[in-house]
Amino acid sequence: LLRRSGATEPKPDSMLTVGDLTLDENSREVRRAGEEIHLTTTEFELLRYFMRNPTRVLSKAQILDRVWNYDFRGQANVVELYISYLRKKIDRGHKPMIHTMRGAGYVLKPAE
Repeated sequence: LLRRSGATEPKPDSMLTVGDLTLDENSREVRRAGEEIHLTTTEFELLRYFMRNPTRVLSKAQILDRVWNYDFRGQANVVELYISYLRKKIDRGHKPMIHTMRGAGYVLKPAE
């Protein structure tokens, strides 16, 4: 009965995984090492963009364009602010996954 109603396990294509961090795009649940992490809508969108581009350095301009949908016009501080929010939630009690690449942007990598 559950299979027919569609109330089965989440579809694998809705799950993003980098190291021990998982994000379910359908249920909007985020977990690190099995522990649920509560994110705001903007934090979730920022993390989703990182997780769709693991190990790729993303510039502040790219992040602004994809997450906030507007051109880079001196608003880089909002990116820095939300990166700090994500780091506090994602990296708390764990090895860091979000790294700053001086002069280039930010990158999400599995913890070493």
